[in-house]
Amino acid sequence: MLTTLRMFVPAAIRAVMDRLKPRLEAETGVQIVQEVELNPLIPERIRAGEPYDVGLTNPHYAKALIEDGLADGGSHRAFGRVSLAVARRGMANGQIIADSQGIGALLRGAKSIAYTGAGTSGRTYLDALDRMGLTGTVLPRSHPMAGGVPAVSVARGEYELAIAPLTTVIATQGVAPAAVFPEHLGTHIDMSVFQSVAAPNASAKVIEFLTDHQLDDELAAAGITRFELT
Repeated sequence: MLTTLRMFVPAAIRAVMDRLKPRLEAETGVQIVQEVELNPLIPERIRAGEPYDVGLTNPHYAKALIEDGLADGGSHRAFGRVSLAVARRGMANGQIIADSQGIGALLRGAKSIAYTGAGTSGRTYLDALDRMGLTGTVLPRSHPMAGGVPAVSVARGEYELAIAPLTTVIATQGVAPAAVFPEHLGTHIDMSVFQSVAAPNASAKVIEFLTDHQLDDELAAAGITRFELT
């Protein structure tokens, strides 16, 4: 009988995990039930008492759960880093903007910008606007939306640009990355993996699979790079 594990998965990497899931299950011999959620809401659900075996979310949330005895500190490992990106409608065409000056010009010239209001990417975007001195000019044309909706809304022609994790932009049909925020702006979104304090032994196999460097090239193609926990 297969061991069934419940795993919290950030919405930003839903498409990646959907592709990995069949191989993960085959190699570990477990059945995975994915609970897809925005990063800030994953610790809230865990704190509310929802059972889980493996969790993926931002490292600062994971560390807080460990400190409060709701996650196993010995299992905590880095998973991947995702850049914040700007999506526009259409296919990839031309050079992707990767400097703060170019991104500022792109955002100032947009008539409408969609972003995830309650997600890590949305909070990161608002912080970036503030640090780039763009809050007064760009925020009035920025519209908070539910998770997973901004990039799709651009594909449908409802908004001109969307702010989303690069993983989401790559996985959404009908849009392409117009820009990727540079590393020095600190807008990358890190995610780490951990297990619950009561997780079965099979959970360790899942974490080993997800952190195996044999996945590095595949993850990079999907918009995820590896990083080191600090």
